[in-house]
Amino acid sequence: MQDYKLYKKQLIQLEQQLAGAHHRQLVLVTGNDNWCYELTNSLVQNTNTLTLSKHCALKNAQWPAHIHQILGQEFTHAIYDGFSGLYPDKLAAIAGTVRAGGVLFVLLPELGNLNNWQDPALKSVQSHGHSNQYSLFNQRFSSIIKSLPALHYSEEFGCINNNYNYVLHSNIDFEPQKNCVAQIVKLAHGRANRPLLINADRGRGKSAALGLAAAKLADKNVIICATQFRATHSSFKHLAAQLNVNYDPLQKQLANMQYIAPDALLNELPECDVLLVDEAAAIPVPMLLSMLAHYPRIVFASTLVGYEGNGRGYTIRFSQYIKNHYKASKVITLDEPLRFAKQDPLEQHIRSLLALDAQYQETNSNKSQIPKHSEVTQQQLVTDEALLCQVVALLALAHYQSSVNDLRQLLDAPSQRIFISKIDKQLVGVCLIAIEGGLSEELTEQVINGERRPQGHLMAQTLAQLSFNSDFLTHLSARVVRIAIDPSSHNCGLGKALLSYSESQVKEQCTWFGASFGATAQLLKFWQSLGFNAVKLGYQRDKSTAEHATLVVKSLNAPQQSLQSLIKQFQYELFYGLLSHFKSLEWQLVSTLLRSFNDEVIASDTLRLFTQQLSSNRFTISPTLWRLISQNPVIITRIAANQQQLLIQTVLQHHTDEQLIKNLNLSGKKQLEQQFRNTTNILAKQLSS
Repeated sequence: MQDYKLYKKQLIQLEQQLAGAHHRQLVLVTGNDNWCYELTNSLVQNTNTLTLSKHCALKNAQWPAHIHQILGQEFTHAIYDGFSGLYPDKLAAIAGTVRAGGVLFVLLPELGNLNNWQDPALKSVQSHGHSNQYSLFNQRFSSIIKSLPALHYSEEFGCINNNYNYVLHSNIDFEPQKNCVAQIVKLAHGRANRPLLINADRGRGKSAALGLAAAKLADKNVIICATQFRATHSSFKHLAAQLNVNYDPLQKQLANMQYIAPDALLNELPECDVLLVDEAAAIPVPMLLSMLAHYPRIVFASTLVGYEGNGRGYTIRFSQYIKNHYKASKVITLDEPLRFAKQDPLEQHIRSLLALDAQYQETNSNKSQIPKHSEVTQQQLVTDEALLCQVVALLALAHYQSSVNDLRQLLDAPSQRIFISKIDKQLVGVCLIAIEGGLSEELTEQVINGERRPQGHLMAQTLAQLSFNSDFLTHLSARVVRIAIDPSSHNCGLGKALLSYSESQVKEQCTWFGASFGATAQLLKFWQSLGFNAVKLGYQRDKSTAEHATLVVKSLNAPQQSLQSLIKQFQYELFYGLLSHFKSLEWQLVSTLLRSFNDEVIASDTLRLFTQQLSSNRFTISPTLWRLISQNPVIITRIAANQQQLLIQTVLQHHTDEQLIKNLNLSGKKQLEQQFRNTTNILAKQLSS
């Protein structure tokens, strides 16, 4: 074994400095994997160490499948084995577990070799049939980490001290947290319907504040809610400390505070004086709105830069909704770190390496100005850090669910094309497109038979399996992965213009153009206006958005017939599904879907029977109405919105009378019958005109 005394001496000095400054630091270890493992094992003897590695050469190595398995814990040392793969989410998460005075060791090949190193993580962003030997993500990572003021142990170059000096920030300011606690207590005792939003980065004492507030509300029944029970441990721990009692991490109730999962909360609707919602950005917005409607005193707390996949879109859009509908609401942002002192080196390093600090600068340009569209390559992004950060920030801003891994996908996915829009040289739009298909006949057959699911061909596989047509897999198609528009430029036609430009650029290469997204009536109308047709609607609601995923497609260079059969097939599936798994589908979305179907000639006997039954009761005429609408779906769009809702929920979805009366805000069954009769008479007049 080599003598690592010099390395150990430098590490001890570093840890002494960190303890005095209440800071954390990154230590880079580069070289051959065995050398890195041997050195790290010799340096880290402390049992309070978290090691993320797939290799048993490192002591107590583990490689959890999900990062939430490690969040909420604290360690003196943490070791990230880059030889197991450079996964941004895992690196960010393990950095979040290092306590003040602690060190994160990152093990990698020598930085000069990082670009061409066969990183195991590359497989996660590569579509089947595509590969890249060169990682642009690693190129950028290498360039940034090389310049960081951090300690670097290199097998080739020895100890490299990159001038890390500390300005002591030993005083941690608890005043913002105290103010936050006071605001929660005020909400609990104050008037109803004044929701409080707490936004904070990690380590700012957000979750702790919830527990501290609960301790001051001993006479109140408090419910705390989060997608993961583990996320509430800090709240319970601080409540226990204030009460001077022991806390069992498996315990879901302590004193006046009880944990309930979001779905259980909304199913059971238990009574409480105050509802605390932690990591709110990870909960579907419709669920948050339901909580808001039922609980008059509610606190929403969320992480601004989340390792779990929280987008800044939540912060912007949900905050705006609260502001518009609850004039007395309040928003608090916790900026002061509490787990460590200000200007923490490790936090700054991780943010730089993973572009977590990227902030989108909204344009003040003239909206009437014609935007300039262009395609940018991944190489251009990695050499233009300012543009890269703007692209990353705009994408995160536009989506509720973003991941730290998105940066790697953006720079390394080999089957991706990137289109942007600028006004006055300012970025106002981004469209990411994945090129799919081009598979062999043999593989295509296996996919259609359900034997194979090659990575990265989502739309092509779905279309082929729906149609049993191999062309969807052997030919190339373009799928919009994400499109993001500057919030101040919404409703100006910019999204349509960027999509049209993107289409023109992929048209020669691809046969079909499509997208998959969480379906809402408004969003579907947008895609329909550009000539896209829905061909599939997911049976289950997405856990993150509470929406059904829909697939929309248009033909670029293929006979229209290939899609028409899929559209007709989807029409039959939808009408069947409305009686079962789509029974609770929003009526506005149903109406929008019906607009895209082709009308058939209504059979004369159907029309005659409908006319004869106009004076009959609802249950007699409904089967005829169902046949009428299924033959000519567009007739629904000819009547008023409340009438559309009535027919969709009565005839197509078979809602109960109680549901209909509630949904339509009617006085009772008598008014329901009258409304139904009026609607059928109006529909009859439309058909005869």
